[in-house]
Amino acid sequence: MSILFTELSKYWSFIILFTTTFWVVTSYQATAQIPASQVPAYTEVFSAINTVWMLVAALLVFFMNAGFAMLEAGACRTENATNILAKNLIVFCVSAAAFFIFGFRYMFGDSGNPVFGQIGIFVDFILPSAANLNPFPEGFEYLRNFWQDRSFAAIFFFQLSFAGTTATIVSGAVAERIKFWGFILFSFVLVGFIYPLVGYWVWGESGWIASTLNFHDFAGGTVIHAVGGTAALVGAWLLNPRNGRFGYESETESFANEEDPEKFVPCNTGFTTLGCLILWLGWFGFNGGSTRFLDYVPHVILTTMFASTSGGLAILLYSPLVTGYKVKLSSIINGVLGGLVSITASSAYVDVLSACIIGAVGGVLVLIGESMLETKLLRIDDPVSAVPVHLFCGVWGTVAVGIFAQNFSREFSSVNNISQQIIYQILGCSCVVVVTFLLSLLTWTAIGLFLYYANQDISYQYPTKGAGILTLARRGLRVTLEDERAGNDSTIIT
Repeated sequence: MSILFTELSKYWSFIILFTTTFWVVTSYQATAQIPASQVPAYTEVFSAINTVWMLVAALLVFFMNAGFAMLEAGACRTENATNILAKNLIVFCVSAAAFFIFGFRYMFGDSGNPVFGQIGIFVDFILPSAANLNPFPEGFEYLRNFWQDRSFAAIFFFQLSFAGTTATIVSGAVAERIKFWGFILFSFVLVGFIYPLVGYWVWGESGWIASTLNFHDFAGGTVIHAVGGTAALVGAWLLNPRNGRFGYESETESFANEEDPEKFVPCNTGFTTLGCLILWLGWFGFNGGSTRFLDYVPHVILTTMFASTSGGLAILLYSPLVTGYKVKLSSIINGVLGGLVSITASSAYVDVLSACIIGAVGGVLVLIGESMLETKLLRIDDPVSAVPVHLFCGVWGTVAVGIFAQNFSREFSSVNNISQQIIYQILGCSCVVVVTFLLSLLTWTAIGLFLYYANQDISYQYPTKGAGILTLARRGLRVTLEDERAGNDSTIIT
């Protein structure tokens, strides 16, 4: 028996090939015998394939939440790991509720209005028809026509995964000092109202930015990353740095001391690296799932890959040759992520060489952005560099559409020349960023004031008289000094 097994093992490849061929032939013959009336139409098969790919892409984007969780938990201090993981776990639950109840209809509902979609609670999807388990609700004709041959449920889930990503971006920038409820409330408002509003301008039925400026944002360089990065910037600025960062003293709310770098050692570089790799994988669904044409998926994945690798290589060369410093692991990670964000707006519009340039510039831009935020003028504490990665690279990637986009793609069509398109891309992105900044500031402030006056046991115990609105909001949003040192918001997390 052993001799027979040994002889057969020599020809294992032939056996597998023969078996596979036999199965394919017999399967084909069986299919050929099915009456024509029972064979699915080509369009039905094509629609099913489109839907399956969109679901796979949505699942990849959903899995990016694990990447954000690992990245943030690894980049922050050990005592904050539980709090950060809890935020990253619950934020998608909050985002799903907000987007389902308000955001989806607000962002994609047909209204004929250039500013916003349908106002109201999204209820059509809750009670599907018994005769059709996947109905396409009334009032979403533009979405139906744009995503042809797609299941409505798949479209909804794909857009939901995008909305959840926008909220998750904010988490890292405000880590280690934000109250749990403050972050939850802001995430609900961001996904339910702010993100859908500016998203409608770019991706909605009659959005004024897309229709007026011929603005292009393929997979969300502006709509998702610039919006999430802007909201993160406002939150990090309003909260002030972590206690001890840049010499900040939270009890006196002043920069009175010298910074002790040893206090901010990352928890686990292995987690951070794993988080980067998970996000890298998820990005192929992020960009690849955004194309309406299946034959474009390989091209989109290829441009995404080369942009990310170029971002990492740019860091490898830039750090020692330009700055004179050794390469940091965190810099390589952020370089790769910067390349991914930079190509998001144009991955279907550009060739591979252009993708390499876009990604390389994005990687370097992250390092420049980090240095800028840490100057004495700004002193913005962003533990995971969410602002440079998502806001700065998101804006750069949006502008890059005007520089590098080519009309070879069915996804891109423009009557503007290069200079006009660049100007329109800048104008459109600027409008989104400015509005998001103002609405985020208003939301953060309102939530902070609510939490401040709702809890009179705040440890600061400063007199309200003489304190500005932003100061009171910050006191309401920040955890106590004891909780910050312990790494938890003791009001909710154990």
